[in-house]
Amino acid sequence: MVESLARSVREGYDSFEMEYRIITGDGSIRWVEDRTFIQRDHKGKVTHFQGIIIDVTGRKEAEKMLEIQRELGVSLSTTWNLQTMLTQILDACLKIEEIDAAGIYLKDELLDQINLVAHRGLSPEFVKSISIYRADSPEVRQIWTEKPVYRMDFFADKMVDLIRKERITAVAVIPMKHRGEIIGSLNFASHTTDRIPQNVRSFLESVAFQVVNYIAPLRIVADLG
Repeated sequence: MVESLARSVREGYDSFEMEYRIITGDGSIRWVEDRTFIQRDHKGKVTHFQGIIIDVTGRKEAEKMLEIQRELGVSLSTTWNLQTMLTQILDACLKIEEIDAAGIYLKDELLDQINLVAHRGLSPEFVKSISIYRADSPEVRQIWTEKPVYRMDFFADKMVDLIRKERITAVAVIPMKHRGEIIGSLNFASHTTDRIPQNVRSFLESVAFQVVNYIAPLRIVADLG
């Protein structure tokens, strides 16, 4: 930053702008935009600097999320393999700092159950406990809604105990709805934050809306196979 400012002075500019990250007192990372105005006297000699620093974290995060969705759309449009597609979805969503674990459930019409078909960042023991649920089970009746879930107390006591044992501190369950039917859900978790931020919630819900039209046709083919 100092070097860039010095170069702006040498080259006669009247202002200098730069975006960079800082670590706040509580350890969080913020993006800021530094706008510095270079003040000179009548001979052109620099007398002082006057500047402002603006927090642009929200804008930077929004730009990042839009880019993730754009890249995901390109990836999904070039594959017809369901497992590859599910991996691409997990890879994309786990680029968000607040999310460090994820799973995707798809409904199995033939066996009348829902299956965990892809996952990341979860222990083998936890995966084994949550891999299959009957469609009429209490867990599915509670989780399988048409509205996203972000509260721990939404789950049955047994599930809450499993989540706590896994040291998960925040969750997001985003149903995927296709032509009026819930076909699965995108499930996300964090081991580091106690709440999924609103901008991340909006991103995850947008991703669920984006990917369901890619997943649904391949799910049908997989069921038929």
